Amino acid sequence: MKQTSMADSPHIIALDEENFMEVVVEGSVNQPVLVDFWADWCGPCKTLMPILEKLAVEYNGAFVLAKLNTEAHQGIAQQLGIRSLPTVKLFNQQQLVDEFMGALPEAEVRTFLEKHNIVPVGDAAAEDEAPPVNDAVNQAMALYEQGQVEEAKAHLKAAQAQDPADGEILLALGQVCVSTGDLETAASCIDALPEDQKNSASANRLSGTLELAKEADTSKSVQTLQQELESQPDNSEIRYQLSIATALSGDVQTGMDGLLELVHKDPGFNDGAPRKQLLSLFNVLGDDPLAGQYRRKLATLLN
Repeated sequence: MKQTSMADSPHIIALDEENFMEVVVEGSVNQPVLVDFWADWCGPCKTLMPILEKLAVEYNGAFVLAKLNTEAHQGIAQQLGIRSLPTVKLFNQQQLVDEFMGALPEAEVRTFLEKHNIVPVGDAAAEDEAPPVNDAVNQAMALYEQGQVEEAKAHLKAAQAQDPADGEILLALGQVCVSTGDLETAASCIDALPEDQKNSASANRLSGTLELAKEADTSKSVQTLQQELESQPDNSEIRYQLSIATALSGDVQTGMDGLLELVHKDPGFNDGAPRKQLLSLFNVLGDDPLAGQYRRKLATLLN
């Protein structure tokens, strides 16, 4: 994910091990600090981050937006118990006071801030002056997050008609289609990518997600599958579906743990499908060190 802050705002800061205490803990004495935990493979993170950046600029110092790349700084994420992305935590007066998970719509993020008496400061001159890098994609994804899926798809298809070779539009359309079960269109988006983008990290993530989605039982939620597994702990099919559903919901690590357990306990299940889906998840993770860690775990089991 390209990390650019709107208008190079002083209210948006990239976190690392060296500045975390200063920015988040010590800094929250002076003003609330909203910490966005994200990763490059996380599609919802790409939807939420522009919203948080916009609000950080608009609120003009009422809070600081601190962004932590969990791929590059796993230690901090592990210490804070981050299991699902995106996760956003609010610190004030050196204390964790609230948090939310998932890509909330802008209105709900505003409500979250208002709950803690965080309101815009003054008149932020930069408000609404900096357009998104790709306005069509951002508008479509905003509609998608509001539940207006068909409208989002229509926006993206119209944008694609105007610029059929735009990889960002194709990847966004593919993402929306995968999440709604339109796997055929998602596959066509991948096929239509320009040659120099077909093996990009973003294309591999979409391809990996598509392979997972092909196996998913969309008639059951993660919660339903968890309940079924509790009553049938030795049922490999339920564990397999739960692992896929969990990974698709954003908790990739827990999904991989479930698939690894299947490789260990039932290696022949479904003609080796758990191993194949682990490989798909490695594509989703890309350069995330977590992929290397689980590749080694898989290799140990297979050998």
